[in-house]
Amino acid sequence: MNNSEDFYIRLEEQLSNTSKWPNKYRFKFILKSNEKDIQELKSIFNDINGALFSLRKSSNNKFTSVSINAVMKNPISIINKYKLASKIEGIISL
Repeated sequence: MNNSEDFYIRLEEQLSNTSKWPNKYRFKFILKSNEKDIQELKSIFNDINGALFSLRKSSNNKFTSVSINAVMKNPISIINKYKLASKIEGIISL
């Protein structure tokens, strides 16, 4: 099993033990400041009604921090979003 799978297993346990579901969750990502990648990230959350996006560019405009607040059904739904986002080149999940 690779490190990312270990991470997801621990995250699922932690979320299951600390929250009741459905519940609000805040995703945080950093990615290059290009519109294509930002739109790709936003499209991952298209199926979630009421997802709120907050974007903040770095001082040199090379990177954008994206926070997404959304009501998620369960820990697995959160992990699935992280896995989809991880396919964006250079993205950092916080």
